[in-house]
This record gives sequence, C-alpha cells and structure tokens, in this order.
Amino acid sequence: MQERGPGSTRVHEDCLDLVVLKIRIWLPLAVLAAIATFLVYVYGLMSHPWDIKETCASLGQPYDNAYRSENWQEPGQLFPLHNRCNASFDTIPIWVNPAIFLLAVATVVCTGLAVAAITARVRRGR
Repeated sequence: MQERGPGSTRVHEDCLDLVVLKIRIWLPLAVLAAIATFLVYVYGLMSHPWDIKETCASLGQPYDNAYRSENWQEPGQLFPLHNRCNASFDTIPIWVNPAIFLLAVATVVCTGLAVAAITARVRRGR
C-alpha cells in the first residue's frame, strides 16, 4: 500500500469542495427550473378561456363547432395544452408547450446531476 504524500490530502479536500460546489449549483437550478415549469404551466392554463366562443369572437377568429366536436378531448388534456377556436388558431400561446417541455427536461437533468453530486459526496465520506 502506498503512503500518501503531504499534498494528497489537499487534493482530496479540493475534490470534495468541487463536489459541494456542484451541489450548490445543480440543486438550486433544479428548484428554479421546477418553479418555472409550474409557472409556465399555470400561465398556459390561465390562457385557457372558460367561454371559448366569446374568446374566439373577441380575437376575431371563427369558432368551428365541427372541429371542436371532433377534437373534444383536446382542451381537457394535461399536456400539450390546447384550446383551439378552429383548426388553425389556438388560444394558448405558441411558446407555452415547448417551454413546459424544455423546463421539465431541465428540471430532470439538474435534479439528476444534484443527486449524482450528493451521492459522490456521501461515497467520499463527508
């Protein structure tokens, strides 16, 4: 078994400091991404008008009853969010669904990296 030199403990401590720094970066980013996902989702839900006929008329879009009857399940689904007046106009802003998806992916990735950093820290015994 090799003896460690005088600088080896310092290197080990530097590695542990780096792991702690990673935890301090990834965990808050995961929380921020989760909060942002929730806020964008709520914004998308709030863009979901109660009276779609009135909303379509106020936006100058024709209400297509045949389209709505054929796609009746669309406004009630959790993701992607949609509430269309007709086949070509959605009352949900176009950026909401991609933002929800990307923020959810960022939440999962940052959480995974935070868990990996915490696991590395625990394995190193600190």
